[in-house]
Amino acid sequence: MFNFLSKLLPFYSPVVKKECVTYIGPFNLWCEALNASTGYNDPAITKKAVSALNKILSGEKKCEKDSILFDEYQYSLPLILGINYILKSVKQKVTVLDYGGAFASSFFRNFDILREFEIRWIVVEQENVVKIAKQKLSSFKELEFISDSDFREKRGSIEYDVLLCGSSLQFLENPEFDITKLIDEGAKSLIFEQTPFVLSGSRQLTVQQIQEPIYDSSYPAWHFNENEFMTWIGNQYDLRYKSSNPHVTNYCNNFTSTLKDFVFTKILEST
Repeated sequence: MFNFLSKLLPFYSPVVKKECVTYIGPFNLWCEALNASTGYNDPAITKKAVSALNKILSGEKKCEKDSILFDEYQYSLPLILGINYILKSVKQKVTVLDYGGAFASSFFRNFDILREFEIRWIVVEQENVVKIAKQKLSSFKELEFISDSDFREKRGSIEYDVLLCGSSLQFLENPEFDITKLIDEGAKSLIFEQTPFVLSGSRQLTVQQIQEPIYDSSYPAWHFNENEFMTWIGNQYDLRYKSSNPHVTNYCNNFTSTLKDFVFTKILEST
């Protein structure tokens, strides 16, 4: 393992005051939650993200998380572990599929560590984000961007070693379907960062409401049941790392959830 673990502490410090993120619900149907929110295509989200990206590219800031800018890198222990666990089994570049990765924000938060790797970083995002990213980030040869629709069409032809869901799984309409399809592609390592899980009871569907200093918007968000989530992963992977964010507890009417990280590695077949 590279000599960089000392850089990783402290990590996951609270980014914003918790009252900036609240939840309403729960809802029975995705369409109901969508109708009660401004949705993922809200231009306020893209505008704020582009503004943050411009400051990173100009050198004014190092990185961003939820459009909050930082003067120093914000390292992710799950990401670095997830890559290191499989290094010996990867013959050439490590390919990371960053599902819902915005403007490669996880890449930039860990940039000075990731540049020590031979890496290919593929971001799957909405088409409008991909279009902007290709214009602004073409000088970063490690980065590739593909729209969600194109990815679905090319599924099976895009190989990757690491699947990264950096606080994105909860925003998928059909997370069970999507994650099982992604896992079927055979990634060696699975990384789930800052994903909400209920403390007890079944999976819940809410609307996550965001306020400044992040941005003013809202969109549907799941809070998962951990036992159910583990059945999606199946028995082909070992759980290598798990942690809970001590800084965040989410409250919504009849349930409470917390943010968790997971790292899994594929079980090697015995010969």
